[in-house]
Amino acid sequence: MDMESGRMDTLRNRTVEELRELQEDSQEIERLALESQEVQELQLEREMALAANRSLAEQNLKFQVPLETGRSDLSKKYQELQELAGRCREQKEKLEKFSAALQPQTLLDLLQVESQKIEEESEKMAEKFLEGEVPLETFLEQFFGMRKLSHLRRVRVEKLQELVRKSEGSQERTRDSQPPVPPPPPHVPTDPPKPFPSGSQAFPLPYSPAPTLPPGPTAHGALPPAPFAGSPVTLPVHLSLPTSCSSWLSSSFRS
Repeated sequence: MDMESGRMDTLRNRTVEELRELQEDSQEIERLALESQEVQELQLEREMALAANRSLAEQNLKFQVPLETGRSDLSKKYQELQELAGRCREQKEKLEKFSAALQPQTLLDLLQVESQKIEEESEKMAEKFLEGEVPLETFLEQFFGMRKLSHLRRVRVEKLQELVRKSEGSQERTRDSQPPVPPPPPHVPTDPPKPFPSGSQAFPLPYSPAPTLPPGPTAHGALPPAPFAGSPVTLPVHLSLPTSCSSWLSSSFRS
């Protein structure tokens, strides 16, 4: 504030002519601007920032060599990692193939195929001998070797079949030993039964009086028991029947 007031006093004490001359004198204006407090503070901050940047640049230069060395080592390690990952995938694929080939069922299938193949070759050798295409010495040497190999493979097939049966039996016993999963509880409806509407019969009869018959007297009381085994059933019914029909029904029930 003191420098501002001093600068304003300097300009205030000048005449109009001096101010006009100052307006045309760029060097004097620049000198006054550089002598202002704001410009001096900005210059001081600029010099401090330049010094800090210079110090950081020197420190970065010190870390440049280790950084480049570490970057190079990281690139080499990454390349080695890629190579090891590729080898690991190859070994995994080989292991899966070997493990699949070593399964008892797979070995049994392959051995059965090879056993069938040697059987067919021995039969072809016997046919050639019978046709006279192979001499006796060659036939005896090759045929007995084939039969021996066929017998060995047949024995191995039987042993593998026994192992496969035992393995399947143990798996079935394991499944049977597990407790069965209880079935879900049955769904029970919670809605109460709806009552019959008032004024309607609880058990409507499956027939109605014939419309062509004239109306007759009304029968009251219970019907006589039906002629079949079991306890009699009494239905409180009210029917309007003709006289002829009522007498016919009474005579039928009595008989």
